[in-house]
Amino acid sequence: MFSLWELSGLALCYVLVLFVIAWLGDRAAREGRKTFQNAWVYSLGLGVYCTSWTFFGAVGEAAQSGWNYLPIYLGPIITVLLGGSLIYKMASVTQQQNITSIADFLAARYGKSRRLAVLVTLVAVVGVLPYIALQLKAVTLSFDYVLQEADASSVDTALVVAVLMALFTLLFGTRHIDTTEHQSGLMLAVSFESFIKVVAFVLLGLYCLFGIFDGPGDMWRSLSARPEVMQTFEPTLFSQSFVTALLLSMVAILCLPRQFHAGMVENNDLRHLRTTRWVLPIYLLLFALFVLPIVVTGVLTQPYLLGQADTYMLSLPMAQENSAMLVLSFIGGIAAATGMVIVSTMALAIMLTNEVLLPMWLQSRLHEKEQLSDLGKQLRFLRRASILVLLGLAFAFHTLIDRFDGLASIGLLSFAAVAQFSPALLGAMYWRNGNKRGAFIGLGVGFVLWVYCLLLPVILPVEWVITLNTEGLLGLGLLRPNAMFGIEGLEPLTHGVFWSLSLNLTAFIYFSRRAENDALDEAQAARFVDMPTDWWREGMDHPSITTEELLEVCRRGLGTPRAEPLFFDYMQRRHVAEDLELPAPLHLVRYVERLLAGAMGASTARIVMSSLLRKQNSRHDDVVRMMDEASELIQFNHQLLRTTIETIAQGICVVDRNMQVVAWNQAYVKLFEYPDGLIRLGRSIEEVYRFNAERGFYDGEDMDANVQKRVQLLRDGHSHRFERELPNGIVVEVRGTPMVGGGFVSTYMDITERKRDELALRQINENLENMVSERTRKLTELNVQLAQANEGKTRFLAAAGHDLMQPLNAAQLFASSLRQQLRHQDAEGFAREVDVLGHIDSSLQTAEQIISALMEISKLDTGVMPVHVHPLSLQKMMEQLGQEFSAMARASGLHLHMVSSSCIVESDEVLLRRVLQNLLSNAIRYTETGKVLFGCRRRSGAVRIDVWDTGPGIPDDQHEQIFQEFQRLPQQNGRSIKGLGLGLAIADRICRLLNHTLTVRSWPGRGTQFSVTVPLASGELPPMLSHEDVPASRDVAGMSVFCVDNDAALLASLVEALETLGCHVIAASGLADAQEKAKGTEAPDLLLVDYQLDHENGFDVIEGLDDCWEDVIPATLMTADRRPEIRQQADELGVGFLQKPLTEAMLKRTLESINS
Repeated sequence: MFSLWELSGLALCYVLVLFVIAWLGDRAAREGRKTFQNAWVYSLGLGVYCTSWTFFGAVGEAAQSGWNYLPIYLGPIITVLLGGSLIYKMASVTQQQNITSIADFLAARYGKSRRLAVLVTLVAVVGVLPYIALQLKAVTLSFDYVLQEADASSVDTALVVAVLMALFTLLFGTRHIDTTEHQSGLMLAVSFESFIKVVAFVLLGLYCLFGIFDGPGDMWRSLSARPEVMQTFEPTLFSQSFVTALLLSMVAILCLPRQFHAGMVENNDLRHLRTTRWVLPIYLLLFALFVLPIVVTGVLTQPYLLGQADTYMLSLPMAQENSAMLVLSFIGGIAAATGMVIVSTMALAIMLTNEVLLPMWLQSRLHEKEQLSDLGKQLRFLRRASILVLLGLAFAFHTLIDRFDGLASIGLLSFAAVAQFSPALLGAMYWRNGNKRGAFIGLGVGFVLWVYCLLLPVILPVEWVITLNTEGLLGLGLLRPNAMFGIEGLEPLTHGVFWSLSLNLTAFIYFSRRAENDALDEAQAARFVDMPTDWWREGMDHPSITTEELLEVCRRGLGTPRAEPLFFDYMQRRHVAEDLELPAPLHLVRYVERLLAGAMGASTARIVMSSLLRKQNSRHDDVVRMMDEASELIQFNHQLLRTTIETIAQGICVVDRNMQVVAWNQAYVKLFEYPDGLIRLGRSIEEVYRFNAERGFYDGEDMDANVQKRVQLLRDGHSHRFERELPNGIVVEVRGTPMVGGGFVSTYMDITERKRDELALRQINENLENMVSERTRKLTELNVQLAQANEGKTRFLAAAGHDLMQPLNAAQLFASSLRQQLRHQDAEGFAREVDVLGHIDSSLQTAEQIISALMEISKLDTGVMPVHVHPLSLQKMMEQLGQEFSAMARASGLHLHMVSSSCIVESDEVLLRRVLQNLLSNAIRYTETGKVLFGCRRRSGAVRIDVWDTGPGIPDDQHEQIFQEFQRLPQQNGRSIKGLGLGLAIADRICRLLNHTLTVRSWPGRGTQFSVTVPLASGELPPMLSHEDVPASRDVAGMSVFCVDNDAALLASLVEALETLGCHVIAASGLADAQEKAKGTEAPDLLLVDYQLDHENGFDVIEGLDDCWEDVIPATLMTADRRPEIRQQADELGVGFLQKPLTEAMLKRTLESINS
């Protein structure tokens, strides 16, 4: 009947009409006209409840299931008629708390919990997105059905609708970000759509009755002739599906985000609820009644479309070729869908922005003041972005709707999701002990069960759903989504709703009782639960008291100067008649009672107002007298308060619970330079803040947002403290404290001088810190350089020591071997050569000692010196040292006197002996005449070992210098003293390594005392070898030795030394050479292998030669590398170990141990 362009133009014209209507509504609101802010517009706005489901889907549901379509209309009617008190309380709280959404509502009631608000937002988005997608799908189906397949367009109709609705919502749904400024234009357009869809639905029903049939009688006769159709409408009012749908629709009218927004957030006059109480039920009843003629006509005239009964609204006019009725039905369907899309998207965007995105954005910009100052623009940007994202997700989701049975199933699925809000919502209004923990856990449990029992079986692949329904989650039969905990026989929707709501409610009650409410929870509970519920009397006049009498009570209680501005200002704001002789409205009576309660207490104010309302003459005099007495007391207290606050240097401003100024002092006026008359009794603090904003006191361009933010801070009742710099340079410290029962006290202190002093002190500290940091940096750099230099020195000594030790060791072995050979020959003929070799050997030993000492210092500095602490006999060590150094002392003409001890000490025997050797050697070397005393004394858990001498002594200023490397005392009396200057350095490092104390005392010209303090041992000495266990010395001549070393000179010297001992030697330079020479030779008695070779190490050679002979050959590793891990590896492998430099005696002892 219509072409693509005709139908598109028709839809576009309708959308343009919506734009014009919304623009007119916004313009009227900007101009202050309330033409469109009336009860009719508000009530029709609630008709957004009727979506494409009620327009198309209810007809299809009636055709398929008979009366099961009725609950979606009957539920809201019951709620509005019987739940008027609840609706009034919710609307009142929403206005007083400046609630922006149902998430904000629940969060505000339960301790202003952001976590709960985020969860509510998540549930709403997940639950409502399929519902929005349903509307897009409905428009697409309508469009395509009217065009028929031949003229179908390649353009996705849902995408076009989503873009147009996004544009409309962006233009008219985000004009105001403050809840006190309602979206007048948008709600006017939504009300217009509600009117269009109900008119279209009713006219089509009348057309079916009187256009297709000849009235109701004709339709009834035709229906009676079709018993199979009559059977569809048999009474099933108490079936599972009927009761479940009724319950869901009863709570959906309150819990759907779009209904909460249209009914609570957009309500600007509570008196409109009286009109809504009868308009909305009639509106829904019209839909419910006219479903019957439409569905009966469709079933009787188009039985072939019974499977597509959702399209009866379009197919009936098309079949009758009634273009006007088709256009009306088409536009009605678009109105039903778009109205829901607009309001739902806006409501979800507000929730998503305020509860999720904005807090995240604020946390990320917490320290960026220039970003926070532009909060209004950022909020509007986030809200618009949320709208686009939500519509984009809905468009993406609408392609999945084909898997649902019909439009009704999608709607009920969303109803079941938002029904999870109902336990917390009802508890918020009537149960004072309801707690945020219980609300959060209950909602979370209900949402999880809704997803598992209702959502997943719809969106998962059929095979997965069958598996879940038969086997359960993880194979647990009790967790089947269609039979939770073994309960079967319920319809899927009823089953899911039963378990989700039951466990939701149970968790809410249980965890609320277990949790303790804090002060904020209790305060918010009082604001919600104690809200008056006599909504049907709001705005009605009280017949027993006039406005004049209320004003007189106010004057007596508050005083005329304060009472009259407050009273008349309220009358003007609430449009109360100016004739004071008329009966007073009930809300004015409540207002006066609140004013009196703020002055004399709630209980006294209640007695005064109750007595006045009863109008008993005998009591009226008492009331007047009581008011006079109270007034005098109030005047006295007011004067006392006034005098008190005027004596305080800080500025003070006090506001009551209505955010009106009730007290202040001149310091406050002077500090902010307010003009005369601005600060007066009853002045709204919002006006004061706005005056400050106009003078540039607040950062940011959005003046309204700054003002509202500060007013909201007082309303929230949180203590605060912050500092602010005024445009005139004055720095003010602001402290705010809430008052019991409402109201706020703010103090303002001029701290300009203090801030200047702090700034000066901060600058001084910063300069001092910079200086300290610079010096610290330089010292750190010097320490790093020193440490690097010391470490480099240590590494150099360690590396160089090994390379130097190799040729020295070779030279020593050559000299020792040659000297031994000459002695066996003619001694007289080579006496001079033997002496020369002795000097060479002595020089090599001296060089070896220097290198060994340097390497020992290197090991001590790098911390690689192995330490083996154990109990040892001090007496045995001292006797051995005494015997060792007695001959040296006698050769120097000295007497060594020793006093030993039987103490057992805890130390490393080798290292302690090294320390004492150095001390004794120095004492004998530096003492010319006299004696040396070597003894020990007990000292509280330790033993002090002393070495005394009668030498020249050490000056006090050189006590630290003598422990440094290569430091020697100057010669005494021209006497040449041999020494390297390394002994005390080594001793000092060893003592520090062993945690022993090394001290020095000296008396120049008389002598020196060196002391080492060693701790006593707590254990026993290890068992000693008996003389029978010590192996006897064996002759090594004739033994076979296989030597491997890559240093040719050292290898030659080693061969020479071993042959001098009478051994047979096979020499090789590496593994390959050794394996070649081992072929065809008998197994040697010993493998003597160097550790550092060219291409392998000694362990590789020992392992490589293991297969050359049948017998296991003893092996010994020789190396100048002093790392402990090499010796540890040799011990683990059962390999002997020789530390270079090697001597002939060391080689002989090794061969003797093998021979034994």
